[in-house]
Amino acid sequence: MAGIKGADGEYLVSFTVNDIAVDVQCTESFADAPENGHFVALDVSVETSPNMLNSDLIQQFSMSSYTFQAIGPDGVTSNAGADSVATLFCLDDSVLLPTDIGPGEKAQGIVLLDVENPSGTLVYEDYWTDSAWEYSY
Repeated sequence: MAGIKGADGEYLVSFTVNDIAVDVQCTESFADAPENGHFVALDVSVETSPNMLNSDLIQQFSMSSYTFQAIGPDGVTSNAGADSVATLFCLDDSVLLPTDIGPGEKAQGIVLLDVENPSGTLVYEDYWTDSAWEYSY
């Protein structure tokens, strides 16, 4: 489990990457191939505290393809973002993690990335706190 803590040490947001799948097959009939090479799906669970609104640190939680950067197995950060138009139309919205998660909510879903390499490291950066977490895939 990872997360963002308030000044009192209590988690304002906690999240877990339950699984990472590489070369995910799209389920939508109008889906396109990955633009960068490989679809990578992160199955994520998130829980936010009702006290999040009382914090000066974070008002909502967001995790999407725009908040990730990919690093190849050679240690080189990709110039291509982990987001693409193809990620928007690959999977049904019902399986995706909500883009914005407010106070006192629980959510679970897929964050779909479009990356160059079938293995490497994914870096998630939270814009509210400038915190970052790494996940090998």
